[in-house]
Amino acid sequence: MKRQPQGDSASFWKFYIVTFGCKVNQYESQALREAWERAGGTECENPEEAEVICINGCAVTARGERDARNAVSRLRRAAPSARLILTGCAAKFFTGGKAHKDSIRAMPDILVPQETKPLLLADPRALPSSPPKMPASRVSFPPFRISAFKRSRPVVKVQDGCAHRCTYCVVPRTRGPATSRPPMEILAEVRRLLNAGYAEIILSGINLHQYGRDNLKFGDFWELLNTLEAGLAAEFAGKARFRISSLSPRQLTQRGLDSLAASRMVCPHLHLSLQHASPAVLKRMGRGHYSARSVAETVTALGKIWPVMGLGADILVGFPGETDEDIALLADFTRRLPFSYAHVFPWSSRPGTAAAEFDGQLPMSVRQARASSVREVVAQGRAAFFQKQLSLTHMLVALSGSGTAARPKGLNEFYMPCVFTRKINGTSGLVPARPVALTDNALLVESI
Repeated sequence: MKRQPQGDSASFWKFYIVTFGCKVNQYESQALREAWERAGGTECENPEEAEVICINGCAVTARGERDARNAVSRLRRAAPSARLILTGCAAKFFTGGKAHKDSIRAMPDILVPQETKPLLLADPRALPSSPPKMPASRVSFPPFRISAFKRSRPVVKVQDGCAHRCTYCVVPRTRGPATSRPPMEILAEVRRLLNAGYAEIILSGINLHQYGRDNLKFGDFWELLNTLEAGLAAEFAGKARFRISSLSPRQLTQRGLDSLAASRMVCPHLHLSLQHASPAVLKRMGRGHYSARSVAETVTALGKIWPVMGLGADILVGFPGETDEDIALLADFTRRLPFSYAHVFPWSSRPGTAAAEFDGQLPMSVRQARASSVREVVAQGRAAFFQKQLSLTHMLVALSGSGTAARPKGLNEFYMPCVFTRKINGTSGLVPARPVALTDNALLVESI
């Protein structure tokens, strides 16, 4: 959705943004995009044309950090005269000492760590090469706002930061303490996006379990969901929906289940920050506040609310000290639960985390092999879930592009990729459909 630049035509300039990592980064890149358009900028398709290039990087995994480093080198070569900005979590490690600086072939012109990213909402051409430092403890939610999205399913950021300090995670260091967005601001932004015609809104944060802890007046995440439901369901239920990006297993209390049961707009799909099923591994991860048994009981209760549901998880294998028995327990747990997909990562050591110094470090070949074995189990569950989808007589598909494409694509409410048998004329919002067959990676559906 392109927007014409505003302001004095003499000040028009071109920018290019590349984004890595989580949905929150996608949201913040869109906020920068809109802010820069208001400052007279125009986004270009090729970095060679840009006056300003922004890399919004991730550092949650070693691969994410490597992607950011490679992007710096690649874009520096492509546009040597552009002002090159590196921001996001990855920027923290470009300022983390000589070892990091020596590991890259090019440096950005400006490093903007996550805590100072709001400074980029102004015209980036005027930003000093050494941006001022923000207070160590952030007390308010960063002032990002959006009214559109480059993708068909907008992300709305409701929370930032985390105070939990899992032993493997750099997020508390890169994003700081948990901060929550005022509920009425969230409601207004979601309404703005729904009125613009978007059919599915992703509610996202760094740790949704900590929503409202910094301001008790906001309530917790379930109260926020109830507020959105009360303000929007009468007008938009059946026409649009919410999808929750990721939840801590600990959030699925009876109150959480009651909120999901009462909702008319939440997709019957949840993604859990599971990480593992072994009690010993969870304890070493700093995640001993839930167990595989409690998760299984919750999923069983959830199945009574949503007889058909998509269920995903983040799973981390190869953690220091993990044994063959631990991985067997994880594989068995994954096999028994109705996961329709999972993101399985081999553990990677992150600088400054406790786990980086733990005993029992496993060779990368072992970590990768264990990740592959768990992915095989997940693939079996996904194949079974795809088969069950064929028995459904009705689903609602949020299109990922134009309905007039020869074979429109989208996602159903269960987070299953769908491909239509033919183009859909004059259709917007959620498209009623029924499955007719399976392809390699999607359901083949026809509109009703």
